Amino acid sequence: MNNPAMIAATIVGVFLVYIYFREKREEKEELEMERERMNHALEGEKENEEKELFKPETRSLAYKVLREIGCQPEETEEERIWFDYQSATFLMEAEDECLFVNLILPGVHRFSVFDIDEHSRVRKIINEMNWKSPFQVFYLQNEKADEVVVHIKKNFILAPQIPQLNNYLKCILRDFFVTRDKMVLEIEKKRLQECEKA
Repeated sequence: MNNPAMIAATIVGVFLVYIYFREKREEKEELEMERERMNHALEGEKENEEKELFKPETRSLAYKVLREIGCQPEETEEERIWFDYQSATFLMEAEDECLFVNLILPGVHRFSVFDIDEHSRVRKIINEMNWKSPFQVFYLQNEKADEVVVHIKKNFILAPQIPQLNNYLKCILRDFFVTRDKMVLEIEKKRLQECEKA
């Protein structure tokens, strides 16, 4: 056991094993670093591709589609898009950072703030319609004119990937008129029911 050759061979063997495992560990660390760099580069490319593929230009698309269906859109001071469609004035809120737009049909019904009966009728009808309809019907008080004004609003997606985009928007606009007419009809029905009871 005291053989110097055997001790030297053992030391050399241990040293070689140490070098072998150290090189393997360094190779493994280099592979891990290379893998991380590649993953990071791929993620960066993927993000850039997604950004390039998904650049919503909703506002300019809204102007384009409105012109194609025969409207002449204009911009208001509040940066809303104002346009007439079939004798009704609409307001659209569209931003390029978002695919959703808000479309509003303002002033579909008006009544005096002092008409408590009409306020009660309209409030009931609006609550029922908001429960059943994809449109939001709401009212605001116009203090300058001492009147309450009812508006209809819809939030929807406007994207170039939607097939037949012109027809899509025309259908939504048509549904505004259907909602308005239904609301006016329901208010009149309620008024007549109250008259019959009295």
